[in-house]
Amino acid sequence: MLPINYLPDSELADCILSYGITEIPEGITEPFVSPPLGLSGFIIHLAGSTGTSSAMVNGTDLLAHKAAVGGQVTYTVTGYYTGKIKVLMVFFHPLGMYQLFGLNMSKITNRSINLLDLLGTEKGQILLNKLNKTTDDASLIAILNNFFSAQKPLFDDTAEVKKVLDFIHLHNGNVSIKDIEENCYVHRKSIERHFQFKIGLSPKIYTSIYRFKCLINYLEQNPKTTWLQLSSLTGYYDQSHMVRYFKEYLKVSPNQLVTLDVGFINYLLSR
Repeated sequence: MLPINYLPDSELADCILSYGITEIPEGITEPFVSPPLGLSGFIIHLAGSTGTSSAMVNGTDLLAHKAAVGGQVTYTVTGYYTGKIKVLMVFFHPLGMYQLFGLNMSKITNRSINLLDLLGTEKGQILLNKLNKTTDDASLIAILNNFFSAQKPLFDDTAEVKKVLDFIHLHNGNVSIKDIEENCYVHRKSIERHFQFKIGLSPKIYTSIYRFKCLINYLEQNPKTTWLQLSSLTGYYDQSHMVRYFKEYLKVSPNQLVTLDVGFINYLLSR
Protein backbone atom coordinates (compact mmCIF):
# COMPACT_ATOMS: atom_id res chain seq x y z
CA MET A 1 0.00 0.00 0.00
CA LEU A 2 1.62 3.24 -1.16
CA PRO A 3 1.93 6.07 1.37
CA ILE A 4 -0.08 9.24 0.81
CA ASN A 5 2.32 12.08 0.05
CA TYR A 6 2.16 15.57 1.59
CA LEU A 7 4.38 18.58 0.96
CA PRO A 8 5.74 20.67 3.84
CA ASP A 9 5.07 24.38 4.27
CA SER A 10 7.04 26.42 1.74
CA GLU A 11 9.30 27.86 4.46
CA LEU A 12 10.46 24.31 5.26
CA ALA A 13 11.06 23.21 1.67
CA ASP A 14 14.82 23.71 1.89
CA CYS A 15 15.04 21.12 4.67
CA ILE A 16 12.11 18.75 4.17
CA LEU A 17 11.19 17.08 0.89
CA SER A 18 7.87 15.56 1.90
CA TYR A 19 5.83 13.74 4.49
CA GLY A 20 4.23 10.34 3.98
CA ILE A 21 1.42 8.56 5.80
CA THR A 22 0.68 4.89 5.29
CA GLU A 23 -1.86 2.60 6.93
CA ILE A 24 -1.78 -1.20 6.90
CA PRO A 25 -5.08 -2.89 7.92
CA GLU A 26 -5.12 -5.47 10.67
CA GLY A 27 -3.94 -8.90 9.53
CA ILE A 28 -2.33 -7.63 6.31
CA THR A 29 1.43 -7.99 5.78
CA GLU A 30 3.22 -5.67 3.35
CA PRO A 31 6.84 -6.67 2.63
CA PHE A 32 9.14 -4.10 1.06
CA VAL A 33 12.61 -3.63 -0.38
CA SER A 34 14.31 -0.27 -0.68
CA PRO A 35 17.63 0.79 -2.17
CA PRO A 36 19.63 3.57 -0.52
CA LEU A 37 17.77 6.86 -1.05
CA GLY A 38 20.40 9.49 -0.32
CA LEU A 39 18.03 10.82 2.35
CA SER A 40 17.48 10.64 6.11
CA GLY A 41 14.13 10.62 7.88
CA PHE A 42 11.77 10.13 10.79
CA ILE A 43 9.51 7.06 10.98
CA ILE A 44 6.83 7.30 13.66
CA HIS A 45 4.31 4.58 14.51
CA LEU A 46 1.17 6.40 15.61
CA ALA A 47 -1.24 5.57 18.42
CA GLY A 48 -3.36 2.49 17.77
CA SER A 49 -0.59 0.72 15.84
CA THR A 50 -0.76 -2.77 17.29
CA GLY A 51 0.99 -4.64 14.48
CA THR A 52 4.67 -5.35 13.94
CA SER A 53 7.30 -3.97 11.60
CA SER A 54 10.93 -4.35 10.66
CA ALA A 55 13.39 -2.63 8.32
CA MET A 56 16.72 -4.45 8.26
CA VAL A 57 19.91 -2.94 6.89
CA ASN A 58 23.16 -4.85 7.29
CA GLY A 59 21.80 -6.68 10.34
CA THR A 60 20.33 -3.61 12.07
CA ASP A 61 16.59 -3.01 12.46
CA LEU A 62 15.88 0.65 11.65
CA LEU A 63 12.40 0.28 13.16
CA ALA A 64 13.56 -0.97 16.56
CA HIS A 65 12.16 2.29 17.97
CA LYS A 66 8.49 3.18 17.49
CA ALA A 67 9.60 6.75 16.84
CA ALA A 68 12.85 6.38 14.91
CA VAL A 69 15.37 8.81 13.44
CA GLY A 70 17.02 7.07 10.50
CA GLY A 71 20.21 8.21 8.81
CA GLN A 72 21.60 7.51 5.38
CA VAL A 73 21.91 3.88 4.35
CA THR A 74 24.43 2.32 1.98
CA TYR A 75 22.87 -1.14 1.78
CA THR A 76 19.57 -2.62 0.63
CA VAL A 77 16.79 -2.28 3.21
CA THR A 78 14.40 -5.23 3.51
CA GLY A 79 11.41 -5.30 5.77
CA TYR A 80 7.68 -5.62 6.34
CA TYR A 81 4.68 -4.04 8.01
CA THR A 82 2.00 -6.26 9.53
CA GLY A 83 -1.15 -4.30 10.45
CA LYS A 84 -2.80 -2.76 12.23
CA ILE A 85 -0.27 0.04 11.72
CA LYS A 86 -0.34 3.73 10.86
CA VAL A 87 3.06 5.20 10.09
CA LEU A 88 4.10 8.82 9.65
CA MET A 89 7.29 9.49 7.67
CA VAL A 90 9.40 12.60 7.22
CA PHE A 91 11.82 12.71 4.27
CA PHE A 92 14.60 15.25 4.76
CA HIS A 93 16.77 16.81 2.09
CA PRO A 94 20.32 15.41 2.27
CA LEU A 95 21.33 18.35 4.49
CA GLY A 96 17.94 18.86 6.11
CA MET A 97 18.36 16.94 9.35
CA TYR A 98 21.75 18.51 9.99
CA GLN A 99 20.38 21.99 9.26
CA LEU A 100 17.50 21.59 11.70
CA PHE A 101 19.24 19.71 14.51
CA GLY A 102 23.02 20.05 14.04
CA LEU A 103 23.39 16.29 14.31
CA ASN A 104 26.62 14.60 13.25
CA MET A 105 24.98 12.53 10.52
CA SER A 106 27.83 10.01 10.31
CA LYS A 107 26.73 8.77 13.74
CA ILE A 108 23.47 7.40 12.34
CA THR A 109 24.57 6.08 8.94
CA ASN A 110 23.08 2.57 8.49
CA ARG A 111 21.32 2.82 11.85
CA SER A 112 18.58 4.65 13.71
CA ILE A 113 18.15 6.27 17.09
CA ASN A 114 15.14 6.97 19.26
CA LEU A 115 13.44 10.27 18.41
CA LEU A 116 13.55 11.15 22.11
CA ASP A 117 17.35 10.86 22.05
CA LEU A 118 17.50 13.46 19.28
CA LEU A 119 14.92 15.89 20.64
CA GLY A 120 15.26 15.29 24.37
CA THR A 121 12.64 13.42 26.36
CA GLU A 122 10.42 16.38 27.22
CA LYS A 123 10.38 17.99 23.79
CA GLY A 124 10.05 14.66 22.01
CA GLN A 125 7.22 13.46 24.21
CA ILE A 126 5.28 16.70 23.68
CA LEU A 127 5.51 16.18 19.90
CA LEU A 128 4.49 12.51 20.12
CA ASN A 129 1.57 13.31 22.44
CA LYS A 130 0.26 15.87 19.96
CA LEU A 131 0.59 13.44 17.06
CA ASN A 132 -1.08 10.63 18.97
CA LYS A 133 -4.08 12.72 19.96
CA THR A 134 -5.34 13.04 16.38
CA THR A 135 -6.26 10.59 13.63
CA ASP A 136 -6.80 13.31 11.03
CA ASP A 137 -4.01 13.35 8.43
CA ALA A 138 -4.22 17.09 7.77
CA SER A 139 -3.84 17.75 11.49
CA LEU A 140 -0.83 15.45 11.68
CA ILE A 141 0.89 17.38 8.89
CA ALA A 142 0.04 20.71 10.52
CA ILE A 143 1.60 19.53 13.79
CA LEU A 144 4.80 18.56 11.98
CA ASN A 145 4.94 21.86 10.09
CA ASN A 146 4.56 23.82 13.32
CA PHE A 147 7.18 21.71 15.06
CA PHE A 148 9.82 22.05 12.35
CA SER A 149 9.14 25.77 11.87
CA ALA A 150 9.89 26.25 15.57
CA GLN A 151 13.30 24.54 15.11
CA LYS A 152 14.68 27.54 13.24
CA PRO A 153 17.14 29.27 13.03
CA LEU A 154 19.00 26.73 10.93
CA PHE A 155 22.60 25.59 11.17
CA ASP A 156 23.64 27.67 8.18
CA ASP A 157 27.18 26.52 7.42
CA THR A 158 26.25 24.38 4.45
CA ALA A 159 26.93 26.64 1.42
CA GLU A 160 29.94 24.65 0.22
CA VAL A 161 28.16 21.30 0.53
CA LYS A 162 25.02 22.70 -1.17
CA LYS A 163 27.16 23.82 -4.10
CA VAL A 164 28.54 20.30 -4.51
CA LEU A 165 25.08 18.72 -4.14
CA ASP A 166 23.69 21.04 -6.82
CA PHE A 167 26.53 20.02 -9.15
CA ILE A 168 25.91 16.30 -8.53
CA HIS A 169 22.15 16.70 -9.06
CA LEU A 170 22.59 18.79 -12.20
CA HIS A 171 24.60 15.97 -13.78
CA ASN A 172 22.37 13.13 -12.46
CA GLY A 173 25.22 11.72 -10.42
CA ASN A 174 27.52 11.31 -13.42
CA VAL A 175 30.50 13.11 -11.92
CA SER A 176 33.82 12.13 -10.40
CA ILE A 177 35.51 13.55 -7.33
CA LYS A 178 37.97 15.25 -9.67
CA ASP A 179 35.02 16.87 -11.50
CA ILE A 180 33.71 18.13 -8.16
CA GLU A 181 37.09 19.58 -7.17
CA GLU A 182 37.58 21.35 -10.48
CA ASN A 183 34.05 22.68 -10.96
CA CYS A 184 33.07 23.50 -7.37
CA TYR A 185 36.49 24.79 -6.28
CA VAL A 186 36.67 22.59 -3.21
CA HIS A 187 39.41 20.43 -1.75
CA ARG A 188 38.80 16.70 -1.73
CA LYS A 189 39.58 16.10 1.95
CA SER A 190 37.59 19.13 3.07
CA ILE A 191 34.43 18.26 1.15
CA GLU A 192 34.65 14.60 2.19
CA ARG A 193 34.82 15.66 5.84
CA HIS A 194 31.84 18.01 5.48
CA PHE A 195 29.78 15.43 3.58
CA GLN A 196 30.37 12.78 6.24
CA PHE A 197 29.41 15.13 9.09
CA LYS A 198 26.46 16.95 7.49
CA ILE A 199 25.03 14.25 5.18
CA GLY A 200 26.42 10.99 6.53
CA LEU A 201 28.03 9.77 3.31
CA SER A 202 31.16 10.46 1.33
CA PRO A 203 30.66 12.44 -1.91
CA LYS A 204 31.61 9.34 -3.92
CA ILE A 205 28.99 7.11 -2.28
CA TYR A 206 26.33 9.82 -2.42
CA THR A 207 27.03 10.28 -6.14
CA SER A 208 26.65 6.54 -6.81
CA ILE A 209 23.36 6.43 -4.91
CA TYR A 210 22.01 9.49 -6.69
CA ARG A 211 22.97 8.12 -10.12
CA PHE A 212 21.07 4.90 -9.39
CA LYS A 213 18.11 6.95 -8.18
CA CYS A 214 18.10 8.81 -11.51
CA LEU A 215 18.29 5.49 -13.36
CA ILE A 216 15.17 4.12 -11.65
CA ASN A 217 13.30 7.40 -12.20
CA TYR A 218 14.26 7.35 -15.89
CA LEU A 219 13.08 3.74 -16.21
CA GLU A 220 9.74 4.61 -14.61
CA GLN A 221 9.19 7.37 -17.15
CA ASN A 222 10.53 5.34 -20.09
CA PRO A 223 9.52 1.72 -19.39
CA LYS A 224 10.27 0.47 -22.92
CA THR A 225 13.96 1.37 -22.69
CA THR A 226 16.24 -1.64 -23.12
CA TRP A 227 18.81 -2.42 -20.45
CA LEU A 228 21.63 -1.58 -22.86
CA GLN A 229 20.05 1.77 -23.69
CA LEU A 230 19.36 2.45 -20.03
CA SER A 231 22.98 1.90 -18.99
CA SER A 232 24.20 4.23 -21.74
CA LEU A 233 21.61 6.94 -21.09
CA THR A 234 22.15 7.05 -17.33
CA GLY A 235 25.93 7.26 -17.25
CA TYR A 236 27.11 3.68 -16.61
CA TYR A 237 30.13 2.36 -18.47
CA ASP A 238 28.19 -0.57 -19.90
CA GLN A 239 25.33 -2.94 -19.04
CA SER A 240 27.41 -5.08 -16.68
CA HIS A 241 28.39 -1.96 -14.74
CA MET A 242 24.71 -1.07 -14.34
CA VAL A 243 23.79 -4.63 -13.31
CA ARG A 244 26.39 -4.45 -10.55
CA TYR A 245 24.50 -1.56 -8.94
CA PHE A 246 21.12 -3.28 -9.28
CA LYS A 247 22.55 -6.20 -7.33
CA GLU A 248 24.28 -3.96 -4.79
CA TYR A 249 21.31 -1.68 -4.10
CA LEU A 250 18.30 -3.96 -4.71
CA LYS A 251 19.78 -7.48 -4.49
CA VAL A 252 18.25 -8.42 -7.87
CA SER A 253 19.29 -8.28 -11.52
CA PRO A 254 17.44 -5.81 -13.79
CA ASN A 255 15.33 -8.67 -15.19
CA GLN A 256 14.22 -9.56 -11.65
CA LEU A 257 13.05 -6.03 -10.81
CA VAL A 258 9.45 -7.05 -11.54
CA THR A 259 9.59 -9.44 -8.56
CA LEU A 260 9.78 -6.45 -6.21
CA ASP A 261 7.16 -3.87 -5.26
CA VAL A 262 8.26 -1.45 -7.97
CA GLY A 263 5.50 1.01 -7.08
CA PHE A 264 6.87 1.42 -3.55
CA ILE A 265 10.46 1.69 -4.82
CA ASN A 266 9.40 4.37 -7.31
CA TYR A 267 7.56 6.22 -4.53
CA LEU A 268 10.68 6.27 -2.36
CA LEU A 269 13.06 7.22 -5.15
CA SER A 270 10.83 10.03 -6.38
CA ARG A 271 11.51 11.93 -3.16
